[in-house]
Amino acid sequence: MRVVFACLLLVVLTCHPARAYATDPCAEFAWDVGHERALFATTPETVAAGTSAESAPLLAVERLYRLTLTPQERVDFAVAPERKRSGDAPYAGLARLHIAVAGTYRLALSRPYWVDIVQSGSLISSSGFTGSHGCEAPRKIVQYTLAAGDFVLQVSGAGSADVGLTLTAAPGASH
Repeated sequence: MRVVFACLLLVVLTCHPARAYATDPCAEFAWDVGHERALFATTPETVAAGTSAESAPLLAVERLYRLTLTPQERVDFAVAPERKRSGDAPYAGLARLHIAVAGTYRLALSRPYWVDIVQSGSLISSSGFTGSHGCEAPRKIVQYTLAAGDFVLQVSGAGSADVGLTLTAAPGASH
């Protein structure tokens, strides 16, 4: 009887964490996003997004921001967003990025908004993305291979006036 009880207890203890993991919407990413999740657990710095490239704030790598957006019709994009959102009164905003060392970077957002990265008037194509419905810490991650230099980040088609975001070096990438 003790052996049966011990076996049952072992099964319950080993299965419970697996069930909790399976119900965590933030555990369903295609990539290891532990670093981004750790940053999303910190206190964000609130920054107002720019309405033009000239008014866009400079964001640092490896920090969590709460970017406050403005109605999209007031934003003068550096390049037209690659995807347009239909719907009522979307929000948008711009930020500047400076990449000191070329490499692979991840842009993580708390919501599924459209993002573009622009350099010298051209859109930079992403090299991949992953997301997890129901998770906002983060919700969406887009990966880019970026040269050293200055970029404009464009957030568009947003359904609310703010978004949490980070820019991080991708794990295993040389920087």
